[in-house]
Amino acid sequence: MITAKDLISIGVIKRTRDDSLPEFVFVQRDGLFVPFRSSEIASLRGEEAFVLRSDIAEEEDGLMTWQDLVGYTIEDDEAGRVGVIDYIDESTINTLATLEDGRLVPLHEDFIIGIDEENHVLRVHFPFAL
Repeated sequence: MITAKDLISIGVIKRTRDDSLPEFVFVQRDGLFVPFRSSEIASLRGEEAFVLRSDIAEEEDGLMTWQDLVGYTIEDDEAGRVGVIDYIDESTINTLATLEDGRLVPLHEDFIIGIDEENHVLRVHFPFAL
């Protein structure tokens, strides 16, 4: 079964024809990710689309995406442990992480102090108390 960790959000479908898409695009329905052929996405306009991570070419410089942080623990340098990232929403200009307890946390590169990939910890400094 395809899970959120297997996919990466490519945004909201606006155009119904895009030759750069992989063969399948996934849309979330009732908590499951349902595949649709890229050539048949006209009916999905306005929905958030996902593609398999394996269909996206790796960046040459090895940079992480926001979606790579799902499962990471957020630790604030002042407040300590904030929570574990369950989902990341990039569908708007403000990227938000949904924590396992349902709280929403804004993500921005300026907040990040460091990333411990080995221990799956995102170290941040939020300019406000959560």
